[in-house]
Amino acid sequence: MLRIYFVRHGETVWNTLKIFQGRSNSPLTNLGVIQAKKLSNHLKDLNFSKIYSSPLDRAISTTKLIIGDRNLEIIPIDEFQEIGMGNVEGIPRDDFEKNYPIEYHNFWNDAAKYNPTAYHGESYLEVLERVQKGLNKIVSENNEGNILVISHGVTLKAIFNIINNKGIDEFSKQPVPENTSTTIVEYIDKKFKIIKFSDTEHLK
Repeated sequence: MLRIYFVRHGETVWNTLKIFQGRSNSPLTNLGVIQAKKLSNHLKDLNFSKIYSSPLDRAISTTKLIIGDRNLEIIPIDEFQEIGMGNVEGIPRDDFEKNYPIEYHNFWNDAAKYNPTAYHGESYLEVLERVQKGLNKIVSENNEGNILVISHGVTLKAIFNIINNKGIDEFSKQPVPENTSTTIVEYIDKKFKIIKFSDTEHLK
């Protein structure tokens, strides 16, 4: 049996400022570092046969903190990068809403109608197609064991949208996992099943 532990990166500075990150980077806050270290301790007794991480710095930093002193390789997985927000990366949500009110509304509320062409962003359909390729890669490279995957809020939302067999019309209804939360997914008989969603027991 293959068991995948999907983790969202730790809190970042731009998370606290409500600034869109996308493919741009923002460092982990002190709390984000603490979150990742607590998760490291929480997962210390698990043996991971492979560790995949988005190549973005905030994900890699979180992954390194989780690994700690274990001698484990981090495998970058481009398919699990965060959604590309184009020219609105690095700006506050209020400015995004003021400059692109329709796109802002659809970003949060209507994934099927979200069209980021005006600022060269990535559509939700493109995200879903990309993460599907990532899921295919994971299961083709691993038959059994525990796999750790560190990614991002919207990307994880897309992954779980696919796993739950939801269409793009239902994408906006799906919750975003918490920072350093763990979602456990089993893959048996070519089917995914979420066992536990956005678990933050380590932060209590």
